[in-house]
Amino acid sequence: MGLSASQARFLQLTARRSNVEFQAQQINFQRLQWSDKLAAASSEYQDKTSNRKMVYNFNNGDGMTQVDVTYQNYKNYMNQQMEGLTTSQDKFFLVSSTGNKIIVGSEEERDKMIEQYTTYTPYSSTTVVNNGSEGEEAPEIVEKEDDEGNNIQYLVHREFIASDFIIADDLDNVDNFQNAIQNGIYYFAKRELNTETNTYEFKTEAWDSIGGGAIGEVYDVSDDAQAEAEYKATSDKIQNIDKKLELQLNKLETERNAIQTEIESITKVIDDNIDSSFKTFS
Repeated sequence: MGLSASQARFLQLTARRSNVEFQAQQINFQRLQWSDKLAAASSEYQDKTSNRKMVYNFNNGDGMTQVDVTYQNYKNYMNQQMEGLTTSQDKFFLVSSTGNKIIVGSEEERDKMIEQYTTYTPYSSTTVVNNGSEGEEAPEIVEKEDDEGNNIQYLVHREFIASDFIIADDLDNVDNFQNAIQNGIYYFAKRELNTETNTYEFKTEAWDSIGGGAIGEVYDVSDDAQAEAEYKATSDKIQNIDKKLELQLNKLETERNAIQTEIESITKVIDDNIDSSFKTFS
């Protein structure tokens, strides 16, 4: 093989080696990307299997039981012994951190609560009531028919009015609801009489101190099985892809070694041709 032919072959082999090395770099970059995806899947799996949830512990009559802290369970269980009462004392209310407004899920729920805590006292001309003077509100008097068909006037007393409420539209989202309680956006509170002002005020309580620890945190295992299945599927997929990429990389490594061996051989031929063609003396 002549000098020029050897040089051309050398250049071809060098270009091939560079191309093989570039392909290997691309494959290594892909493997790194898939490795990052596997790490992200592992982190997500750890989060799902170590997440916690709030639960409410109470005696249902047959013994202690436990339910998740949700808006519906708050209504169903936290005040189950208070149902039917027309006074708001000793009842837990869900209130906002600002303004101590009562949190409800709909206008219908608000109106029902207003009516629940409204009392009707028989009224007559001799009944002593606020006359509405000095900027005070005049009494509300309504007329209702009794069981005998007689129209009776009643003095109405409402513990709550519409402005005492906030209607929230995301209460059924359990995660949002529990986060709002843990972060102090919503509180559980009871109404207590302020003897100085003779008015009722909400007294908020930290969620983890209610009833001596009736509300607590436990590990949420409800999604563990699904999280494990999802992680295994993702892990198997990534490992299969990585094996294919590793085989491609091994193939390229073998090809590069062969090219390198031939380059070394061509280099020796070129050196021999230079020595034989340009040396001055034999």
